[in-house]
Amino acid sequence: MSSQPIEVDGNSSDEDRDESQSGEIEEAGDAVDTGAIEEPNETKYGRKRKSRVWDYFDEVEVNEKGKMVPKVQCKHCKKKYKHVSGGPTTTLKRHIESKCPKIRQIQGKTQGLINFEPQDNVSLPVGLCGVYDPMKNREIMARMIIAHELPFAFVEYTWFNHLMKYNNPSFQPVSRFTIRNECLKVFESDKDEIKKLFRSTSRISLTSDCWTSNTTVGYMSLTAHYVDHEWKLQKRIISFIDIAPPHSGQVLADGILECIMKWSIQDKIGSITLDNASNNDRAAAILMSNFQERGKLHFDGLFFHVRCCAHILNLVVQDGLSVIKDCLIKIREGVKYLRKSPGKLFQFGEIAIGLGIPTKKSLCCDVKTRWNSTHQMIVSALHYKSTFHHYADRDPNFEWKLTDKEWASASAVCKFLEVFLDATNIFSGTSYPTSNLFLVEIFNVKKVICDAYESSDQFLRTMSETMFQKFEKYWGEVGVLMAIASILDPRYKLVSVEYAFKELYPAYEVEEQIKEVTNKLKKLHLKYAKEWVTSKTAASTSRTSAVNVPVEPSERSRNQENFKAFLKSRVGEKSTKSDLEIYLEEPIFYEEEQAEGTFDVLLWWSQNCSKFPILSKLARDILCIPITTVASESAFSAGGRILDDYRSSLTKDMVELLVCGGDWMRAEITTKSKKSTILTLQVRQLSYLSVIFNMNINMIIFFFFSKQQKWKKIWTLKFQ
Repeated sequence: MSSQPIEVDGNSSDEDRDESQSGEIEEAGDAVDTGAIEEPNETKYGRKRKSRVWDYFDEVEVNEKGKMVPKVQCKHCKKKYKHVSGGPTTTLKRHIESKCPKIRQIQGKTQGLINFEPQDNVSLPVGLCGVYDPMKNREIMARMIIAHELPFAFVEYTWFNHLMKYNNPSFQPVSRFTIRNECLKVFESDKDEIKKLFRSTSRISLTSDCWTSNTTVGYMSLTAHYVDHEWKLQKRIISFIDIAPPHSGQVLADGILECIMKWSIQDKIGSITLDNASNNDRAAAILMSNFQERGKLHFDGLFFHVRCCAHILNLVVQDGLSVIKDCLIKIREGVKYLRKSPGKLFQFGEIAIGLGIPTKKSLCCDVKTRWNSTHQMIVSALHYKSTFHHYADRDPNFEWKLTDKEWASASAVCKFLEVFLDATNIFSGTSYPTSNLFLVEIFNVKKVICDAYESSDQFLRTMSETMFQKFEKYWGEVGVLMAIASILDPRYKLVSVEYAFKELYPAYEVEEQIKEVTNKLKKLHLKYAKEWVTSKTAASTSRTSAVNVPVEPSERSRNQENFKAFLKSRVGEKSTKSDLEIYLEEPIFYEEEQAEGTFDVLLWWSQNCSKFPILSKLARDILCIPITTVASESAFSAGGRILDDYRSSLTKDMVELLVCGGDWMRAEITTKSKKSTILTLQVRQLSYLSVIFNMNINMIIFFFFSKQQKWKKIWTLKFQ
């Protein structure tokens, strides 16, 4: 006889059915657990029963065919089950969770709170059995402090401890010293996880920049950029260390080398992006020489040192803005004058309202070293152009009234700089590749400069002349990285290079420059092809060597080997094209239904990596190279928030922990959030398909995931 509880089926006795139907039923509004103190359920040996099912069942005896049979009866629906002492309770649990209608009714009426689910797959300190884990709770508090840049003393706040104690009476307060040590443990654990990711990454690109804190301590930020196994561009701040003055090239190079040695990624560095400064040029030269001596200089050194394009654009625009220096001074000082006094600003707003000008746009003052903030200041001033005129007539102390000619110059400059602003915004992205976008955008920039230089407006000609000289200084020759990356974008290929080079180079140099770029691309592809063949040969050799038992070949096997050798010789007679040649011969990728700016070049390569096995590896390593240092500069914003006037005594190790650890956690949450969103959209699309076609959900899943990515995109656009 089986020891498992067996559910009473439809052949149960009439006595059982009558008892279950006539039994007294509890009111639906009563809670399942009344909270009353009861005697613990015990077995006949006096041992306490630990299963929660005995809160819902009673032991009863039922007369069946003249015999008293022990059973268990649900307290709510009076359903009975056979029961064996000491047997499993799986059937009883199943009844509580899904089968009992009374329990479901009671739970539905008594639940008055919103059931919040954990977001971003963040594990909670409460396990599946509802057991409170104080160590897990401490770990989550440490992650909260790191991710949200909170002070360590946050765990000692009175009301925080009141809240935690209210939510769980078992909560034990911790000190700031304890949570500091816990943050160290979390940081080291996350660091080990990132090291594992780096070990599975073929190539890593770096960006670096320097910053001085409010305590006059110099810090250097180092950020790693790579493409993960899912073909997603990732970036992690791996170092935020103090640098002893002076910040010479040798000091910077030593700091970068020390960092990459700690992370064990010295053999995977493909490039490093730095600002355009003499010490950075010296540091890049030292690092390049070091990698070359060790034989780990990838891409033949073509892309090792990348100059920050955003910084160069800033230099170009600053030279152009010097032409309207006097006009900018008047706008800047006039805005400062109004913003200093709330009364003057209120009066300025009343004048604007009287003139029918919307006042939602605020007057902003610029940062002189950032031209995009200067552009924003000019835009806001032009919005209130007539207001400035009327206010200057009312306030005799306002000395910065612009003439009509100066306003016209400011308007022309504002319109002229729009293309620079668009290019800067595109170059500053960190969640998508930027090297493939450089050639097209920089072509637009030079075309605008050349058009202004050839225009009839003397002011624009004077302005564009200085900008053209600076442009030619840095981008007189387009970098090989930008050209090759543009070719590896399936939307452009060689078309972008041919079109852009006609504008960027003299006519007699165009063919030569295009040939030089394609030759270097073929050389890199050949190098990757040799490495790919070597890896394949090593893999096949290891599989062959695993079978070390000699077997006498049969006549059939010998014939098969001879036939395979014959086929191999015939294949060798016909010259095959490389995947690079096939890629360049195919037409460019174009999708009419795709919105502008939504194309994912890494997604395209992930879908075509089996078609272009060698070229996809090259594209993967090149497209992860950033062309700006924006990712490293973002660390300074976090550093400024952490090292404020109230926390300036933090040690340098703690600063690195909080800056790097916070970046890792935010990146992890963003990645999980994107995966969750994609999964939700896929499920939503499946449900739409099942409704429209009235098909079985299993067939829909097979149909959805077996089709090519192109069809999946079409369904996404149709039903999103």
